[in-house]
Amino acid sequence: MADIEAFSAAYRARLDEAEEAGSVPKNVSLEVSSPGVERVVRIPQDLDRFKDRAMYVKYFLESVNETGGVSVEEGEGIFRLVSFDLDLAVCLLGIADVRINREKAGKGRPLNKKQRDWRLNTPFHSLRLVRLYSDT
Repeated sequence: MADIEAFSAAYRARLDEAEEAGSVPKNVSLEVSSPGVERVVRIPQDLDRFKDRAMYVKYFLESVNETGGVSVEEGEGIFRLVSFDLDLAVCLLGIADVRINREKAGKGRPLNKKQRDWRLNTPFHSLRLVRLYSDT
């Protein structure tokens, strides 16, 4: 925070000088913010950092049908990271214990055994979007 405050003060001083010289419009302001609670998770760099957090995940699964063609199925959900393997570039996801997932079993009910045991084993390249999820 101290570094951000020092940068902001120095930037403001230079901006004031530029406003007085007329090289930038008057009343320009700078807003510094963090990526926020629902930040995008970079794969695989951020996996270890956010492994204990619920994540909103959009993904696709490829499968071979009877005719030998490939079909693509898209999915999404709120998951938790169970494990990942950087060498194989895969991750194992489970259903996160958050309100939206519990409500699928019925209002006021916890995740059932089938939900707690369900796993999605998927390669990194199949993950379209991963961002932190806030249950509030």
